Amino acid sequence: MLCYYKGSINKEALLQSMSSIIMRLAVPAICFAAALILRNQLLSMAPGNSTEDLIFLLLQLPYILLVLAAVLALLSDHAVEAGATIGILCVYWLIQSQLQVPLQTQPAAQIFYLINLLLPCLLVGLAFMPEQNCRQPLGIAAIALVPVMVILLARLLAFDPNLFLASAQQALDNSLFSSHLSAISTALYLVAFGVCIGLCIYRQQPLESSLLGCTLMSYITFGWIHLSNISAFMFTGIGVLLSINLTGSLLSIGYRDELTQIGNRRALKQSAKTLRGSYSVAMVDADYFKKINDQYGHDLGDQALRVIAGLLRKTADGGKAFRYGGEEFCLLFKGKSKQEVIDTLENIRQAIANYDMVIRDKKHRPKASKQGEKRRGASRRNGELRLTVSIGVASSDSSGQFEQVLKKADKALYRAKASGRNQVQAA
Repeated sequence: MLCYYKGSINKEALLQSMSSIIMRLAVPAICFAAALILRNQLLSMAPGNSTEDLIFLLLQLPYILLVLAAVLALLSDHAVEAGATIGILCVYWLIQSQLQVPLQTQPAAQIFYLINLLLPCLLVGLAFMPEQNCRQPLGIAAIALVPVMVILLARLLAFDPNLFLASAQQALDNSLFSSHLSAISTALYLVAFGVCIGLCIYRQQPLESSLLGCTLMSYITFGWIHLSNISAFMFTGIGVLLSINLTGSLLSIGYRDELTQIGNRRALKQSAKTLRGSYSVAMVDADYFKKINDQYGHDLGDQALRVIAGLLRKTADGGKAFRYGGEEFCLLFKGKSKQEVIDTLENIRQAIANYDMVIRDKKHRPKASKQGEKRRGASRRNGELRLTVSIGVASSDSSGQFEQVLKKADKALYRAKASGRNQVQAA
């Protein structure tokens, strides 16, 4: 079975998707700009002991930030992010330990050449890698990949110091755009950049935003590595970006319901701590939800919950929606009494009751979208699911304790259920 939604929810979802895309693209751009501004500010300072101390601290800052990001990724069981962070950390270590000499010398030439062939390929590979935890074989491989590669290449160069030397020198002689990168390396970075932007728009996950920033700032670092301390500034920006996105992922996991993309019970309790003055709490429960799951399956039940969450966000009129648990939701209205929100809750109830969830048969669904649009009206005959909700509301007029107000709203919800459902009851 498939559920067909009305356009209003789709438009709202589109707007949310666009804002998410803009945010995912903006974060790496902001970190990159901040790194450039920091570099300009430091270069404008007069030489002295304080400036030298700042530069020393700056050179250590990427290590601190990248280690912090790696620990966050490992603790949160994000193996791909951990692999990317550990890889970038190894690259920065190679820059500081091996590339602080003229690039034409050995082994700096080979190391520079190999990094700029392998790093963009690594970033693309990590972008396409499915989510893994740190105990899965692929997750362990992602984490260990770069350290193992560094060890192997070190062994190879120790065995044959001239390995890749001719190719490396030729690449340095044929660099593009007044940078130190060859045409092949530049093309690989552009491919990685395009892949990360495309996946950032398509999947809208923090990982792609992180990899996009890694690609951009790594390209600037190696392209203009002759600039004073450019690697420290750019890799500081990468460390900040990875830390921000990993922290954001952890907060999203902790405070956002994965199915409906609204706040969860923990987020509700956190919001309750900020309440001052009068407020109202409404408990919203889907009617006969077990029958929906039993008759149509859990997939359609999940879609029904998404519809309810979307309509709560759209019609709450100043109220903030949370998923309380199962098929139960909570609306928090700051600065409003229950008398002031009754009309809003009635509008919510009617909007959900009037919403058509049309059940369509996947087996007979046309593959062509235009043909599907023509037959969409006919598909309504296959089944139409009517959602209804019961709502109970209470305000803080008589009791300022959030838990007490919540219990009163819950009791009002039970009265609505007992009185026939699909109605609003006030405490």
